[in-house]
Amino acid sequence: MLCFCIFIVQIKPILSMKNILFFVLFSTLLLSCSTKDEKSSVKLFKQLDSEKSTIDFSNALVENDSLNYMAYAYIYMGGGVSAGDINNDGLIDLYFTGNMVENKLYLNKGNLQFEDITAVAGVAGDERWFTGVTMADVNNDGFLDIYCSVAGKFAPKGNLLFINNGDATFSEKAETYGVSDIGNTIQSTFFDYDLDGDLDLYVANYPPTNFNAPNNFYSYKMRNPRDYETDKLFRNDGETFTDVTADAEIRSFGLTNSATVGDINGDGWPDIYISNDFNVPDYMLINDRDGTFSEHSKELTKQTALYGMGVDIADFNNDQLLDIIQMDMTPGNNRRSKANMAGMNPDLFWGTVNAGFHYQYMQNQLQLNNGNIHDSLPAFSNVARIAGLATTDWSWGPLFVDLDNDGWKDIFISNGTRREINNKDYFNNLKKEKITRDQFLEKSLAIPEEKIDNFVFRNNGDLTFDKMNEEWGLEFMGWSNGCVYADLDNDGDLEIVINNIDDKAAIFENFSSEHNNFISLNFDGPEKNRSGLGVKAYITSNEITQFQEMTLTRGFQSSVAPQLHFGIGSANQADQIKIAWPDGKIEILNNVDYYI
Repeated sequence: MLCFCIFIVQIKPILSMKNILFFVLFSTLLLSCSTKDEKSSVKLFKQLDSEKSTIDFSNALVENDSLNYMAYAYIYMGGGVSAGDINNDGLIDLYFTGNMVENKLYLNKGNLQFEDITAVAGVAGDERWFTGVTMADVNNDGFLDIYCSVAGKFAPKGNLLFINNGDATFSEKAETYGVSDIGNTIQSTFFDYDLDGDLDLYVANYPPTNFNAPNNFYSYKMRNPRDYETDKLFRNDGETFTDVTADAEIRSFGLTNSATVGDINGDGWPDIYISNDFNVPDYMLINDRDGTFSEHSKELTKQTALYGMGVDIADFNNDQLLDIIQMDMTPGNNRRSKANMAGMNPDLFWGTVNAGFHYQYMQNQLQLNNGNIHDSLPAFSNVARIAGLATTDWSWGPLFVDLDNDGWKDIFISNGTRREINNKDYFNNLKKEKITRDQFLEKSLAIPEEKIDNFVFRNNGDLTFDKMNEEWGLEFMGWSNGCVYADLDNDGDLEIVINNIDDKAAIFENFSSEHNNFISLNFDGPEKNRSGLGVKAYITSNEITQFQEMTLTRGFQSSVAPQLHFGIGSANQADQIKIAWPDGKIEILNNVDYYI
């Protein structure tokens, strides 16, 4: 027997505030008596037909003898996807970035059908090589804007900022706002680092670098980064942004693949985790609450990934502490591991350690937050091996997300590289041939290729995870990069959206709300931060307290919509809902009842 309930609760803050704050709580309950084991045989996902959805975006690459892996080693890093309601109609829209094709904006028309409004909206971009994308209300007018990151081998450089005109059209204003950074940008994130109420911007740059560079090169660069090499922090000053990277004491050199925000030490101030590729160490930037940050990665973690890719930050074990997941590129499959990946090189490993960097291992990291132990800073333990997700091939974007609405955050991981650029047999044979440089470039078009599946893991609630691709129907053989989750049909479960190289974007419809219940939170914050970035939400039900913090840039080159989604299993009420605003105000609801 299934019953359908919906409720809307509008609450003004308990404490007086200059700006009226409230949050709107939407919850659709579909009550079922089935158990978790019984549901495990049910396919929770089904891939949408692109003809039905009309989303036909494909990040197609055109390789030739002058543009290929040998000429541009970052050619297969792919593009991102951003989710957000750009016209405030209650439906989440999607924006995809392309490297050699125009970007696409799809307006959600309901019933999982979309309209391509790219041309009318004016957000296709130009000939730039676009990478990451983030939506945020940059100018505080109540409409989401779109910030696009730019990398690539050729000019023009400079990130783009599409300001929403409020009528589903946009105007490009990066120069006007002072955020047209010319670094080789992979992704960016908006957050309020100084808690003054408006949204600041962190830009993650990956300066092209010789992969075989020695540690002394990295050491020199870390001490002497150039302006176009360092990541950037831009402070929002109202009509424009100001570069405060030096003032914040975070000028750096890193091969940054991800910059993810979260209040790591729980002091109410947002921190940043920087995931760096190759030997350059990761940076865990703890907010000093005075406009500056301090780096604590070696102090707080025992180890990090060697080839750091995408990162997500969330509480996966429901202890109200933020954990960290970071991707690397080691296959779990023995054949692919032997064909494509080198083993851990002891000389390289100890050379990196002795250079003062960190203990860096070629595997994913699942950093469990053990709580603040000394000086108000937490200690982390890498439990990726215990969890069963240390090796997931050439992985890009991890997402902590409750896909089955059972109250425990699962993990989705995008996967695959367009060509097997580490294929040992191919390159060993190539070295034996006496060929010219031009012939060498031409040979890059014959590098082997193999489509592989992404990964989805179900959280067992005991620090372990089970791979569920086949069981849940979330299989896709290809080369996936950016990915997000979003409730595209407003039915109370989260779809998965993936940006793929040389294939159409994949959207997987989720049916878990037919089996488990949920609560979704939308926020109307103060004038300078209407989406509520930085808000913390705690929901208690079934004797479990879940915790989430509102941050949008997650995984790899991508950002989710400004909405917090909680699965609550078979529970039919929230025992308590607690909202902690960035300014310190607290709102609490107890024993929230539902009505039909």
